[in-house]
Amino acid sequence: MLNNMTDCEEGEGGPNSQGDGNPKESSPFINSSAATNMDKSQQYDGNNMALFEEEMDTSPMVSSLLSTLANYSNLPTGSKEHEEAENNEEGSRPSKKPVKAPQLGTLMGVYLPCIQNIFGVILFLRMTWMVGIGGVFGSFIIVFMCCSTTMLTAISMSAIATNGVVPAGGSYYMISRSLGPEFGGAVGICFYLGTTFAGAMYILGCIEILLIYIVPQAAIFKIEGLEGPEAEAALLNNMRVYGTIVLSLMALVVFVGVKYVNKLALVFLACVILSILSVYAGVIKTAIDPPVFPVCLLGNRTLLSKGYDVCAKVIEIDNETVTTKLWRSFCDSEYLNATCDEYFNNNNVTEIQGIPGVTSGILAENLFGNYLEKGMILEKRGLVSDVDPDSPTTSSNRYVLADITSFFTLLVGIYFPSVTGIMAGSNRSGDLRDAQKSIPIGTIAAISTTSTVYMSCVVLFGACIEGVVLRDKFGEGVSGNLVIGTLAWPSPWVIVFGSFFSTCGAGLQSLTGAPRLLQAISRDGIIPFLRIFGHGKANGEPTWALLLTASICEIGIIIASLDSVAPILSMFFLMCYMFVNLACALQTLLRTPNWRPRFKFYHWALSFLGMSLCLSLMFMCSWYYAIVAMGIATCIYKYIEFCGAEKEWGDGIRGISLSAARFALMRLEEGPPHTKNWRPQILVLVSMDAEQNIEQPRLLSLTNQLKAGKGLTIVGTCVQGTFLDNYTEAHKADQSLRKLMETEKVKGFTQVVISSNLRDGTSHLIQVGGLGGLKHNTVMVSWPRNWKQPECHQEFRNFIEVVRETTIASIALLVPKNISSYPSNGERFTEGHIDVWWVVHDGGMLMLLPFLLRQHKVWRKCKMRIFTVAQMDDNSIQMKKDLITFLYHLRIDAVVEVVEMHDGDISAYTYEKTLIMEQRSQILKQMHLTKNEMEREIQSITDSSRGSIRRKNPSALRSQRSAEEGAGAAEKLEEEPGAVSNPKQVQLSHSRNVSTPTSPTSPTSPAAPAGGAVVWPDNKGAEKEKSLLTATSEAGKDFFNMKPEWENLNQTDVRRMHTAMRLNEVITKKSKEAKLVLLNMPGPPKNRTNQTNPMHNAVYRNYPFFIDIHFMIFVGFGCLLAFFRFYGFGGMVFNFLTATFAIQWAILVQGYFQFSHDSKIHLGVINLINAEFACAVVLISYGAVLGKTSPLQILVMALLEVPVFAVTEWVVLKYLKINDAGGSILIHLFACYFGLGVTFVLYRPSLNEGHAKENTSYHSDILCLMGTLFLWVFWPSFNSALVLKGDDQHRAILHTFIGLSASTLTAFALSAMLNKNGKLTMADIQNVTLAGGVTVGASVDMMISPVAAYALGVIGCIACMLGYKYLSPILARRLRIQDQCGIHNLHGLTGLISCTAGICAILTASEEVYGPSFYEIFAHRAPVEGDPKLQELRMVIPGLKAGLGRTAQKQALFQVAAIFSTIGLSALGGILTGFLLRLPYFASPSDDFCFDDKPFFEVPPDYDSPVRLKHSNTNSVEDSTV
Repeated sequence: MLNNMTDCEEGEGGPNSQGDGNPKESSPFINSSAATNMDKSQQYDGNNMALFEEEMDTSPMVSSLLSTLANYSNLPTGSKEHEEAENNEEGSRPSKKPVKAPQLGTLMGVYLPCIQNIFGVILFLRMTWMVGIGGVFGSFIIVFMCCSTTMLTAISMSAIATNGVVPAGGSYYMISRSLGPEFGGAVGICFYLGTTFAGAMYILGCIEILLIYIVPQAAIFKIEGLEGPEAEAALLNNMRVYGTIVLSLMALVVFVGVKYVNKLALVFLACVILSILSVYAGVIKTAIDPPVFPVCLLGNRTLLSKGYDVCAKVIEIDNETVTTKLWRSFCDSEYLNATCDEYFNNNNVTEIQGIPGVTSGILAENLFGNYLEKGMILEKRGLVSDVDPDSPTTSSNRYVLADITSFFTLLVGIYFPSVTGIMAGSNRSGDLRDAQKSIPIGTIAAISTTSTVYMSCVVLFGACIEGVVLRDKFGEGVSGNLVIGTLAWPSPWVIVFGSFFSTCGAGLQSLTGAPRLLQAISRDGIIPFLRIFGHGKANGEPTWALLLTASICEIGIIIASLDSVAPILSMFFLMCYMFVNLACALQTLLRTPNWRPRFKFYHWALSFLGMSLCLSLMFMCSWYYAIVAMGIATCIYKYIEFCGAEKEWGDGIRGISLSAARFALMRLEEGPPHTKNWRPQILVLVSMDAEQNIEQPRLLSLTNQLKAGKGLTIVGTCVQGTFLDNYTEAHKADQSLRKLMETEKVKGFTQVVISSNLRDGTSHLIQVGGLGGLKHNTVMVSWPRNWKQPECHQEFRNFIEVVRETTIASIALLVPKNISSYPSNGERFTEGHIDVWWVVHDGGMLMLLPFLLRQHKVWRKCKMRIFTVAQMDDNSIQMKKDLITFLYHLRIDAVVEVVEMHDGDISAYTYEKTLIMEQRSQILKQMHLTKNEMEREIQSITDSSRGSIRRKNPSALRSQRSAEEGAGAAEKLEEEPGAVSNPKQVQLSHSRNVSTPTSPTSPTSPAAPAGGAVVWPDNKGAEKEKSLLTATSEAGKDFFNMKPEWENLNQTDVRRMHTAMRLNEVITKKSKEAKLVLLNMPGPPKNRTNQTNPMHNAVYRNYPFFIDIHFMIFVGFGCLLAFFRFYGFGGMVFNFLTATFAIQWAILVQGYFQFSHDSKIHLGVINLINAEFACAVVLISYGAVLGKTSPLQILVMALLEVPVFAVTEWVVLKYLKINDAGGSILIHLFACYFGLGVTFVLYRPSLNEGHAKENTSYHSDILCLMGTLFLWVFWPSFNSALVLKGDDQHRAILHTFIGLSASTLTAFALSAMLNKNGKLTMADIQNVTLAGGVTVGASVDMMISPVAAYALGVIGCIACMLGYKYLSPILARRLRIQDQCGIHNLHGLTGLISCTAGICAILTASEEVYGPSFYEIFAHRAPVEGDPKLQELRMVIPGLKAGLGRTAQKQALFQVAAIFSTIGLSALGGILTGFLLRLPYFASPSDDFCFDDKPFFEVPPDYDSPVRLKHSNTNSVEDSTV
């Protein structure tokens, strides 16, 4: 028995198929007008059908159904209704005028309209030119391709049009009802735009005929006398002005009276047919009597007809030689001795016939193409001319020139509009007597006719017309005649006026059809923002749509070039045809039941061929236009998909989805997925409140994070009651689920079950969820809320049943604890770990869960760690190797650690906890509870004693409770956090997979509440757990501290509790700071305080070093550079400015090279420290040009130096892999030679002998010395900031301090020794004392001994002192290097010494001296991956990374290579930067204003006056300057 069969394919295209606003396609089966307009009691009175009386609203009688189908009529939303509406408005109508049945046949309804729409302006204005340019052969290929495309499209369209009743709407209706509203709307808009631009093309063709061939005198912008671009611009402006006028008139005509347009259609069609017939008559006439159309050639070049009166240079008049107009065009006078154009002198003038006739054999000459560049002269093939290739072309305005650059694909784009218009018949389907018969026959016949005409015209034009005439687009060489008109008979005016009126008619038809197509799309309601264009006048005239159409058409008019507009509309028509073919192919391949076309001569291969041709032609015409058109269609598609009204039209895309789903489901039945392909197919069980709202919305957030839109997700809930009484509540619950899934962006299905109790309903969901092979393998349910309360015990019992059922079904169970505290989809973890505690083997599924979570943006930045537990008899090393291999095969990146569990004494707390467990068990037995009831109650009873345990254990020991009652049924495990500050406790079921996340945005506590996810094992797993737990030795009992009641305890339970306690302690210790913990254990002991110690944050380790370096940069360097008396402001302020800019710029540049991940730069204190080092490089280089550059020059120097430094650093560290802890190579050497390169280019000869303001003062020297002291104090932090924490950093601090101390003492001694008066020099104290910090830099973290550090400090100090005394003057005088602050002495010489010392330390270092840490300091000398020695070292140093296996000598060579590479790159970068700074745009100070603050600062009035010291006797002494 069939009940409520309301859907039928014949319902497509009912009277309300367009613009009805209903979600589903209207059907004549449902809510027929007869049924709605008549009273049911009257309608069925006297009928013997009372049995079905109540079903008549939804299931009408067969008699009324047949009547509806037989009387079905669907007038097109075209001109006919509007014409009738206008006629009906002329007088009052006493009664509704009956609608006449459609009477049009194939000829008048399809064939002739298609003929009229296909033949167009291209045939008359561009076909001859296309044949001349592309040749007969190339043009025939173009015509054949285009006609084949339309023929294949017509076959597909005929199949669609004959598949049931087809309402008006043309291609839009076909595609939207076949491919869905998204494709239909996108292609409908494209078809609308194509029709609109077609109107612009027809109008431009009309204006071109009018202004060039009929009344050229009407041009507003005169072309006479203009040449080249000016003439072209004038023509385009005329086209724009007249095009706008004609467009306005046509739009007005369409708005006022559509009926006149329809009545003139036959006249326009007659003009087209008459014009074509005149062409064929002219061809026949050429065979008998060719017309006289002479063309004048100079050499082989075609001359403009307006440039001569007689085709000759001179003529004889009365025995006198007289020059002609042609002579005067090429010569400077009319006399025979005039100076003429060289080409004119060397070549003769010949006259040829423009139309030699079909029997002339000209076809062979026109067979192949002759593509021209814009501005090239039209030349006749086979005719030799005398031309000097070296001489330029002159008098080119006397020849016929190519107006555009032509190529094959351009011709395709221009020609294709001439084969469009094949939809005219399908658009009129409502007017046809038998649309299913007329549309295929009429359309295919029309295409066959037009294709024959086009192909024959290509051959005939090539056989009748001279090539130069064919290539003459505007007939400039044949007296301005239309080229195709020269062939027509009896007169060219037949073609001129025929094409003029046909283009006018075609333009009117486009302006009539396009608004109605837009109105149909708007009334369908699939594109919300177009709904306004569905309104119109009272008679339905689409006024707003017409206004928009005219506006878009004006865009084509503004383009003004027919050759430019044609490819645009080609794109839109080709896209429309492509989707018509796609629609037919999909319907054929899917074989849907309603696909039964009456037209049988179709095949899916033909449709795919047509679709391929359309796509190929799109890119052949214009690849960028094709991309734009496809982009427009894609945007519309996506807009409809996200914002459009939902329509259910039974389209093919849905059919594809159904077929693909069926195919995939059948394939899934073939077998279970492999572990590598496994992903959680989740059934999410949620509970609803009384208002049918979801109580745990964060469950869906976690589901989204775990699924990332992949796999199966079913969100299920249960409504208590009966199906008959509670269907409404179930529907409301389903809507709530769907709404929340949409909010949380969870892609999946909902399932609501109505059951007499929630327990059975949940069981039904677990059993029957999914379909075929696509079933859930994971159940997610939240931990019961308030389960300890007596009134919530039933909820907990239901939860226990879910656990048992999933265990029996071998389904994973995820149980998040405190689900409300899980991160939402909008939150982000910026760091942290996901810890996996893997105890029971499950094939790798547990490792897959964090991998899937890390695909989501919430967990993406968390790292993965795998922990596994080893017992005393396990081989921990072998376990770690095996686990690493396993993860390698699973392609999961994680840190692996094996945790060894050692036996220990059983604590008093363990005995107390076990005692309470057994006491409660005895109470249950006394209550005569069954075994199952006891298993369900044991958890809650046990927890009621928690308070007493806390009183007995004030130290808040971390506790666990585990009980197992019965074979294979494991009970719940609960954790008590040891930290009182975390009020929310983590409680987890006995689990295989347990997760505990923390929220990244918790503002109140260091660690937010955690949760758990559980996978419950089968009986075998429980037995395994039992054997594992009983393996613990009993020797751990403390007999001296045992209470009497403990002696009677079950020792097995005591050992289980002890194991749980020990494992809990390990997990708490190892995973204390993890963001998420996953446990895979049969009966998992779990203890997780989940608190993050703020002091463990990296900021507390690195920020002190950052502060020290920060102080050095801004205060140390600032004071040090303020030693000039008149440049104190500049030294400190420009240091402040440059440092701030350089740090920010270095963060970006270094971040790109070193700290970029997932297209983002990860920021931290380490980034800032590295940026400070880059800033130090800039400031050191700045010292070489101090006082001689403007602020802008300094900033530009920093802008360029930072990237060069970052690239050098990246290359040296990534590829050379050197040891340079203190930055001697990358900081000091680079900065030194970059600065020297800059100052070398910025050499100022006048400063060699000194400068009047290049001096210091007492106060400036003191300020500079303060900078030295700051640098000296904080230099150990500078050298040790990025060294490995621990002993290495300790050594770096000690060595730096020792080196600085040595250089300081040596500096004081040498300063006094080298001074003639035995006095100390401030310049020595300010600079040389810092040399020791640089010289120990390269070896600062190595074991070089304090003596070596002291010696390096002394050597560096001596080199620096001697450099200041003797080397700096030599550099200035002989090498043009004016090192203002002596950076070569303090950083260059000492840096080289430091590098040498570092190389020596590398060569002498050995594992015997350093121990295992040798491979941490010299990381690149560590064994390579796979080396057995590496495994041995990792046993001593867990986490040791594989190295490169370098020897000491090889590492030393790389150090040398790094030195020379750094010096070379820095010097080159400095020289190039110097040349850029020399440009006058950077406002470099003149020599007179060097070392002076005045050009850049508002200085106080007394800044340059001497300082007076007041004595007690009021006398003052002037402070002298050095």
